[in-house]
Amino acid sequence: MIHYKDLLIDTAAQRVYRQEQEVHMTRTEYRLLLALLSGAGRVFTREELLHRVWGITVPIHTRTVDIHIARLRQKLGLQGEIRAVMRKGYALRRPTK
Repeated sequence: MIHYKDLLIDTAAQRVYRQEQEVHMTRTEYRLLLALLSGAGRVFTREELLHRVWGITVPIHTRTVDIHIARLRQKLGLQGEIRAVMRKGYALRRPTK
């Protein structure tokens, strides 16, 4: 189990709950969330996320990372938590204790 803000991620069942309500997520959205959580506070480049989540290892120009980040923000209420870092990528804010 992983806790982040009002989210609970059940890694054994691969389910995500927000305020104790299950949130339907695609496999890709779930993998992207786990990637961001694995390095909360650190900036992931789009290329790094493409490799970790989609398995893409060749340089390509795509907006798929941006689109999936927008979906995560909306579904999980993370608008203020997943920040875009200009010309670099994305970072999930480190939770405060």
